[in-house]
Amino acid sequence: MFKTAAIIAIIIAIIITGYLFIFTKEQYSSLYIIPESYQNQTFDDRISFTYGVICSEEGGTDYDSQIFLNNELVHTEQFRLNYNEYYEKNEELLLTENVTYPAKVQVILNSEINTEEVHFWLEKEN
Repeated sequence: MFKTAAIIAIIIAIIITGYLFIFTKEQYSSLYIIPESYQNQTFDDRISFTYGVICSEEGGTDYDSQIFLNNELVHTEQFRLNYNEYYEKNEELLLTENVTYPAKVQVILNSEINTEEVHFWLEKEN
C-alpha cells in the first residue's frame, strides 16, 4: 500500500513539474542605463543620460517611469510596450544649487507585474 502511494505521488509530482516547465513563462521587464550615456562627474548644472526598457511580458504592458535626484521626483512618464519591444529615452536634468553631492540619479520603472530600479552617482567636479 505504501509503495503504491509513493509511486502515485512521484507520478503526480512529475506531471505538475512538467506542466510548470512547459506552460508557464516568466514575465519580466529589463530596465537599464546605457553606460556611455552619462558621466559620474558634472562640470555644469546639467546632466544627461539614456535609459531603456525591454519588454518580455506577454501582451501589451503599461509602464510608469519615475526619475529621482537624491530621492526627489523630477520627472515621470507613461508608455506602453508589446512583447519584445524596447524603449530608450534620453533624459536631461537640471542640477540646482541646493543639490548635495554625491547625488543619486535613480530610475524606477513600474508595471502591473514588477518594479525595477537602476541608479548611478554624481560627483561635483571642482
